[in-house]
Amino acid sequence: MRRLVRLFALLAVTAACLPVDGAAAAIPVTSTASDGPGTLRTAIEAANSQAGSDSIQIEVTGTIALENKLPQIEGDLAITGPGPASLTVGRDDEGGFFRIFEFASGVTGSLTGLTVTDGNSSAGGGILNGSGSLTLTRVAVVGNEAVEEEGAAATADGGGIHSVGPLTLRESVVSGNHVTAGDGTSEAAAGGGGIFSLGKLTIDRSTISGNVVKALGGGGEIYALGGGIDAIGEVKIEQSTISGNSILAEGGSSTQASGGGIAGNKGELTSLTVTGNSASATEVFGANLFLPDSPIVRNTLVSDPQGGAESCFGTYVSGGFNLDEDGSCEFGEATDLVEVVAGLDPVLRDNGGPTPTHALLAGSPAIDRGNSFGADVDQRGLPRPSDFATVSNTEGGDGSDIGAFELQVPPVTASPGSVLVQLLAGDRQPPNTRIVSGPARVTFKREAKFRFASTEAQSSFQCKVDKGAWKGCRNPCKRTVGAGAKHLFKVRAIDRFGNVDPTPARFGWRVKRIGS
Repeated sequence: MRRLVRLFALLAVTAACLPVDGAAAAIPVTSTASDGPGTLRTAIEAANSQAGSDSIQIEVTGTIALENKLPQIEGDLAITGPGPASLTVGRDDEGGFFRIFEFASGVTGSLTGLTVTDGNSSAGGGILNGSGSLTLTRVAVVGNEAVEEEGAAATADGGGIHSVGPLTLRESVVSGNHVTAGDGTSEAAAGGGGIFSLGKLTIDRSTISGNVVKALGGGGEIYALGGGIDAIGEVKIEQSTISGNSILAEGGSSTQASGGGIAGNKGELTSLTVTGNSASATEVFGANLFLPDSPIVRNTLVSDPQGGAESCFGTYVSGGFNLDEDGSCEFGEATDLVEVVAGLDPVLRDNGGPTPTHALLAGSPAIDRGNSFGADVDQRGLPRPSDFATVSNTEGGDGSDIGAFELQVPPVTASPGSVLVQLLAGDRQPPNTRIVSGPARVTFKREAKFRFASTEAQSSFQCKVDKGAWKGCRNPCKRTVGAGAKHLFKVRAIDRFGNVDPTPARFGWRVKRIGS
């Protein structure tokens, strides 16, 4: 839990700032004890015993360490705490294994201003929502587990949250949760490291990060889906970050991993930053996104796929103003930026606002190239658009940045010759080149395929292999080389102003001779 303290600090908020759903007089919680007068357990029991909608106001701070499972919530109930940095609800170290909150089918529930941690179950380690509607506002769901091992078919899902009915998250964090399914004799399937959702899923200005899904086989078929989110129903996600989630499937007769960031079907993704998610298995489909049922994607930044897979798998309907770093999402609108390095801070940080974000770096091609689609703030709650006079907007755009983060115009205007203006204008600085994907480092295949990208849109490229000359090349680039030797591929970008990258990207690999 120590590693989560810094994350909790990002979500600090006073009780006075938190809305309480309309209900009868709130039942107060005045004790952090697991059982007894004034405790959360007693308050839930009181709410269950009376008809109508109820609310619980948690007036204490610190940690409610549960020695045993809380009662299932059986009626409409709103639970409000003093803020996720001020109140944690979790299992006592000696309390056995159980989930933290469970909402019965048909219940309309809400959680506001608290942290849910250290829960454990095979479905919904932290929170289980039945067929009713659940809303989380400024809640941190962190460090929970869903685990199922052994049996003919081992299945686990929803490390943080398992929801059958509609689920809404606002200004919340789902981070560091785990799902593990292992040792199934015929099948093992694990999904939704952060969230597993069967009903409609709505997420606004939230961060889903660092969640892990592992499907480990003793035999048969092994499936891992949705490191951050596994959504069976419709999804609508806006102004949010999905970052650093991972899925792994190994063992068994076949392994398949789909959607390191999100696995789902239909829906809308607007102004997201989806980056650094990972998928590993024999068959891999989408390190960042696996959404095969033609979702609408707009003003979204997709970058830095991990684990050897391309960013996207599926058919996507571009609403325009997207940035796809490796080109695998196949966004086709004129306003989309494809095979362009995002210029994104790789570290998830406190950049202001209630949830952590990845900042755009000065010179990022995403700056001012987007469209807010009606939003007047970014994920942090800062103004959108914040339009730099030195950067030309994309035709049809409004000067917003692509993704969840809006870089703010400095309060002091930079002088025409300043470094800031040179970086943002992009007409004096050479581009940076990055190799997005290449062949295996050791292979028998003589044909090698490379994908690469530039930090500046509309760049051209030159390539060379070993001691060959620089020649113009297309992206992706295929080259056939000799066997039984090491080879070196280099590529450099040339921006639309003729500036050449002085430090070409390099990739070394070895082609073995068959039989060697």
